[in-house]
Amino acid sequence: MSEDIIDIKSIALQMEMDGIRFYTDLASKTLHPMGKAMFRSFVEDEKAHAKRLRALLSVHMEATHTNEKESPKERLITIFQEMGEELKKSVGINTNDIDAVRLALELEEKGIAFYEQAARETRDPRDREAYRFLADEEKAHFCILKNTLEFLEKTELWEAENEGRIYDMWMNMVNKKFS
Repeated sequence: MSEDIIDIKSIALQMEMDGIRFYTDLASKTLHPMGKAMFRSFVEDEKAHAKRLRALLSVHMEATHTNEKESPKERLITIFQEMGEELKKSVGINTNDIDAVRLALELEEKGIAFYEQAARETRDPRDREAYRFLADEEKAHFCILKNTLEFLEKTELWEAENEGRIYDMWMNMVNKKFS
């Protein structure tokens, strides 16, 4: 394994470890229950990413893939459904929560760029696949964070738009059944 490849993987592993600490800290400081749950979920994702990178760094181990049953988005949907009533009764939105989400968006953007570049530059197909996977995971986090920011900044508009989308999806399903 060349020094450059080891360096890229070491940097990637450090980024994931930093992400664990970053999201753990945000989860402890965020007041809104949705934000806490989201950041805790991201901690679990970052742990899985670090595990994958450790396997890639190990010269003696075969590259392994984590067999996660749920994507980050599916996991959060489950968490938010379980929180249901608690979210409805939740405390008001704190400007620090919004700042935390904005900061997390910046972190995810940097992660996406790093993994995409690493995927382009590596010659090893397993490494390329792993970097693409990690870039996709960071993109999922970015989308979740962006949606969360929209929710926190414009709750009423966000709810109205999502209710409209849910109604449209439901109507499409009903129409397909009777077509």
